[in-house]
Amino acid sequence: MRVTNLMITRGMLGNIMTNKADMNKKYEQYATRQKIQNPSDDPVVAIRALKYRSNLSELEQYRTKNVEDAASWMDATESALTNMNDLLTELYDKCVAGASDTYETIDRDSMEQSLLNSKEEIYRSMNADNAGRYLFSGYRTNTSVCYTKDDSSKKYTITETLSFQNLYEKTYVKGGATYDTNKTAEDYKKEAPTTDKAYVLDLGYKDLAALNKLTVTDKNGAEVTFTIATKNSTDADCYTAGTNTVNFIADTGQIVISDDLYEAFRTAKSVVAEYDKTNFKTGDVRPEMYYDCTSVELDSTGNPKVDTQKTYTKPEDQDIKYDVNFGQQLKVNVLANETINSSYARAIDNILDALNDAYNTQSEIDNANLLMSDSNKSPDEIAALSTLKEQLETELTLKKSILRESFASAQTATKNAQNGTKVPYINENGETEIKKISVSIATTSIGSRSARLKMIQTRLEDLKINFTDLRDTNEVVDLEEAVVNYTAAQTAYNAALNAAGRMVQNSLLDLSLIHI
Repeated sequence: MRVTNLMITRGMLGNIMTNKADMNKKYEQYATRQKIQNPSDDPVVAIRALKYRSNLSELEQYRTKNVEDAASWMDATESALTNMNDLLTELYDKCVAGASDTYETIDRDSMEQSLLNSKEEIYRSMNADNAGRYLFSGYRTNTSVCYTKDDSSKKYTITETLSFQNLYEKTYVKGGATYDTNKTAEDYKKEAPTTDKAYVLDLGYKDLAALNKLTVTDKNGAEVTFTIATKNSTDADCYTAGTNTVNFIADTGQIVISDDLYEAFRTAKSVVAEYDKTNFKTGDVRPEMYYDCTSVELDSTGNPKVDTQKTYTKPEDQDIKYDVNFGQQLKVNVLANETINSSYARAIDNILDALNDAYNTQSEIDNANLLMSDSNKSPDEIAALSTLKEQLETELTLKKSILRESFASAQTATKNAQNGTKVPYINENGETEIKKISVSIATTSIGSRSARLKMIQTRLEDLKINFTDLRDTNEVVDLEEAVVNYTAAQTAYNAALNAAGRMVQNSLLDLSLIHI
């Protein structure tokens, strides 16, 4: 076979270029410590690199953003619940003291302010937020649970489910003496105050506009029929319901059941009230956070505006979840209606009502004493005022007893708010069932989820180390190996140059002269 100079030159140049390319590749690995510079260098390494880098990017999102946000949310929630529990404990202690007090003097302003402050602080805790998002509002994170200022711009039609669990016996003062300049001692003797009891259901709010419907379904599914009489707390017969009658006391938000209807309510399959509420006060819970309801905006005259109606469904299963790991989510929120309801607040309202009743009677006694000190009064007038005072003192004794009972009821309601309040709801079969909510249950739940998040956070740190090692093993060249490989490639390249130099020194003419 004939070998020409051109063939030899091409072979030499090919070998030189091959060794030079290999040396350049080893140089780039040595200089960058990366196995490949382009995906075409090694597609398998390139594909693995993309996968590992993607995994690390997701891990970084989970570890430094999602998990931290979730931890911040749950820490804020746990802090709010702890504060709420401390306030309930403080309120419970006040109720214990109130239930055993003799009330020699009634300092209404001090007691009222103390109770109101505790109540408002609890609701303020329910308005806790994290980075501007309200913690207990479910998906409505831009809406507070409680009103932060008075609001009369809307009318709500609220549907509230009640149950026999909410029914209680209320003691109230019946009769009593009232001052009249024309009354004699004998007249006042006929006005002796007594106590009586009534079966009462508290609705979620006071100062209601109207009770639209009260639907009671018996155990057989038939609707119980009765008459609804609208009353005010100033009416003497507000707690005395007639036969087959339910009294609706608008200003106190109470339903009084007649004795003959007691059994029907006790065994009812469901009890549902629909009522209207306007003029919400600071600290009142928003109806959409606890009940099925509709709202409509009101104009300056109190009439509904056109096309402003909104329908709300009671928040349930409004879980705010964070992606905290590959294919793993964690719920971070607690709903207000899973924590506390209005029962303890209504119990506080009942204390305040009883406190005002006792205070007003005490004021009437003070007024009678003032009248008796008038030297211009006749003996008969003095005798009449003395009898009036005796009756009022009897009435005050009865009202103090009711005040203590109110404190005892609030004591129970407050303890239930901490450890478990029974809340009625209508199941899919239209039957009333009871579930338990409490601050303690909510605190335990959020605490267990926080502990789980810490475990996930530790796992993410381990995953980051593992994926970083896998990425480096796939992409990064060992420095010692890179030095050895580059040195070997450089030696091979220099050898190719040296061999080529020796080869090109000989020509065909040189070879022919050798033969001559």
